[in-house]
Amino acid sequence: MLISFDRDTGTVRSAIKVLIGLCRPPDTLRSSDASIDLRTRQKEHTRKQKELAEERDCTWEIPAMLITERNGINFQITGRADLLTEGGETVIEVKTAQPMPQSPATHHLLQLLFYANALDAKKASMVYTDPDSKESLEFPVDPEDRNMIDLWDGFIEDVSLFVQSEWKRHRELNIALERLSFPFDSIRPGQEEIISSVKKAGDEREELLLQAPTGTGKTAAVLTGAIPPVVTNWRILFFLTAKNTQKKILAETMTRFIDQGFPLRTIILSSRENSCPMDMERCNPELCPYAEEFGPRIKTSGIIDRLTEKVLIKPEDIMRESIIAEVCPFELALFVSQRCDLIACDYNYVFDPSIRLKRFFDDDGTASRCTLLIDEAANLPERVRGIWSPEIKTQWMEKTWKYARGNSKLQNLLRPWRKLLQAYADQPWSHKENEVRLPDEIDLPGITSRKWQKILGGDMNAPREAGLLCRAIYRFSRVSERLDDKFHLIARKEGNDTLIQWYCTDPSTFIAEEHSRCSSVTGFSATLEPMDHFAAELGLGKTDSLTAKAVGWPFPRENLAVWVDTGINTRWRYRDEQTQLIIEKLQGARTKSPGTWMAFFPSFSWMEKIALAGEDSGLDLIAQRREMTEHDRAEFVELINSGDHLILAVAGGLFAEGVDLSIPDLRGCFIAGPSLPSVSLRQKLLQERYDDTKRDGFLHAFAIPGVNRVIQAAGRLIRNSEQKADLILLGGRFIRDPYFTHLPEHWFPLRVIRYGRVSLKHRMK
Repeated sequence: MLISFDRDTGTVRSAIKVLIGLCRPPDTLRSSDASIDLRTRQKEHTRKQKELAEERDCTWEIPAMLITERNGINFQITGRADLLTEGGETVIEVKTAQPMPQSPATHHLLQLLFYANALDAKKASMVYTDPDSKESLEFPVDPEDRNMIDLWDGFIEDVSLFVQSEWKRHRELNIALERLSFPFDSIRPGQEEIISSVKKAGDEREELLLQAPTGTGKTAAVLTGAIPPVVTNWRILFFLTAKNTQKKILAETMTRFIDQGFPLRTIILSSRENSCPMDMERCNPELCPYAEEFGPRIKTSGIIDRLTEKVLIKPEDIMRESIIAEVCPFELALFVSQRCDLIACDYNYVFDPSIRLKRFFDDDGTASRCTLLIDEAANLPERVRGIWSPEIKTQWMEKTWKYARGNSKLQNLLRPWRKLLQAYADQPWSHKENEVRLPDEIDLPGITSRKWQKILGGDMNAPREAGLLCRAIYRFSRVSERLDDKFHLIARKEGNDTLIQWYCTDPSTFIAEEHSRCSSVTGFSATLEPMDHFAAELGLGKTDSLTAKAVGWPFPRENLAVWVDTGINTRWRYRDEQTQLIIEKLQGARTKSPGTWMAFFPSFSWMEKIALAGEDSGLDLIAQRREMTEHDRAEFVELINSGDHLILAVAGGLFAEGVDLSIPDLRGCFIAGPSLPSVSLRQKLLQERYDDTKRDGFLHAFAIPGVNRVIQAAGRLIRNSEQKADLILLGGRFIRDPYFTHLPEHWFPLRVIRYGRVSLKHRMK
């Protein structure tokens, strides 16, 4: 449960905002302070507080606590009142709003009534202030009015009944723990190690970095270990993943637990875009019928009771019920998530400040009740790097500039940014490289994210590019608040477009800021070697609470034969002349061992050259495409799984590690070269960062990511103890350092092909 509850004394301890958010959804999702960015709200709130304090001789930021009891539940509610007049007669609460409301929102009134009751104030007042016009509107409130008394009593009654039901449900969960067992009939080698390590991390509130090869069955084992500490300590478990396929696996695994008689309430969250029943290109509550009367419709429809009767709540359940009740599915899912024990969602909902789940992570008290399980943790640093590397594209600017004709306010906002972009958008591109680092002394236009939001935020006629530009400006303003030597301003050419970007070379600080406030964190993946590299990238190990654990390969070593063909030169300058030789290798494998073979390449451009030459040579193949819709991907996976194909794909791409394949006749795969990231200014900046911190820049920026892509691609091969396959590594670099040193232990001994002769190569431990 989100709020702290002492089962021995039956006492709830909670901040008033958290308690209200738990049991009172907002009256409406339309215009409110939600449309005003946090920095603007805080600035205007402080300004109005000071003004009222001087005008009315008030003390401000007054700690408040209310101790009360209802239905056998004791409450210790805390908060901090904005203002209290001299003598304590009147409590005043300040809120930002735009436009001004006709009456106070229910959740604001409840907060005000709490302060009045806790501070024994006879009068109360709600003041709304507009951050742009500085106009304000005041609503006097009589805490002793019958309607106000009923509102507060009804709220406390609802919260007490909710806590009662959760208390009963968690007693049943604790009893059910006795019959919780691994959800499959047999347990694979390594899974017991995973279970005990994850359980220890949860029990002792530690950090765990866990590597286990593909096919180990990480999801089931991690959940089996994580659930007991969460239930025993009444915490909330977050399963963070970037993949819909992984959410599907989690749902299947949780169904097994539920069928065992363990009713851990689980919800799977979809993105806002994928949850919209209106198919709106941009979410605009002002025009959406599912945004109005949000709270009252939830309360009168019984939708919460119907959803929480389920143990596993899927996106389709949320969508179905929300349409019946005519409420926003995404906001409904967020509200219901507060009543769940396990929440499966994207990384962004924890690590992106723009969209993180504020109900859980804005308050330190609630964040400390959350346990994080980070799936494919090796991918998280790059995701967070993207969050903190905003970019502004010329095409967004030009499309918005065209739309702004006749709108002087918008043109005035656009003009300085457009001028900056145009300085690098000249045709032809005047720089030798596609990326250039901008001088440190360059002056960026003033960051006025509030003006952008005000002018563009509610304009549904504006093109999609205007919305993207507005969000990019906001992200630029966020970087400006945290600017230091890990940010580099660059200009980049992409096809016919030019962009300006703040590039973040070290996202670990931002990752650590979020997970360090949580109860415990387990990052797990098939590729976390070397562990000191990934611990640093994930912001782990800053205290003595980190445990690093590597689980061995769970299948017989003889099931996977690993070959290194040194007769192929995969370096960039030799690739064209190697094309025909690679095609002959692929054709030979298919002839010698009919069935499905996969071949992974370090880039689309090289893969496409091989595919084109292969088709000209009569090679029957299917290849990954650069731009694939979800439908295209599903069709491609279905084709792969039908068997008897030669499949060409990109190492590090979707089909190398992002989907779960079940190929009936998979014989093996080729991997061409160590799949190093492309040389670019951004990669060089990463390399500089490592060099500056006394680490081997090439190793950390190029070699480790490249080898990990190879390991991920090879993970398509063996998924159970019956499968046998061949892995052919093309290129002599695989038997030289730094690549050789970082190959998995279970790949050895390597069968090295030199000039047609085979020799074995061992790696000393």
